[in-house]
Amino acid sequence: MKKSKQDEPAAGTVSPRDQAVQEKLEVLKKDYKDLDTRKITTEANIKTLERELERLREQAQKNYGTSDLGELERLLEERRQENERLVAEYGAHIQEIKGRLDEVDRQSAQETHES
Repeated sequence: MKKSKQDEPAAGTVSPRDQAVQEKLEVLKKDYKDLDTRKITTEANIKTLERELERLREQAQKNYGTSDLGELERLLEERRQENERLVAEYGAHIQEIKGRLDEVDRQSAQETHES
């Protein structure tokens, strides 16, 4: 079917079809700009995190002699076990002191009753 001149938009006007394509293009341009902004932000974040990771690796190497994650986990476990042992020893020591004090209190009370 042939279109007549009446079916075409007047000069200077945009057809609904062209308008829809133009609107879609504008949405896509905005989406692209948003994605580009996110990309730039993400790249900056990656660089910041890479610098921070390197700083932490250097700090771990300096403080613990290694920056290997597996080795650091092993060292952490060793220190946890050592802390648990020390806390248990300290608890036993405190119980021993309490026992001695209880004995002193009993002796003192007994001497008071005997007097």
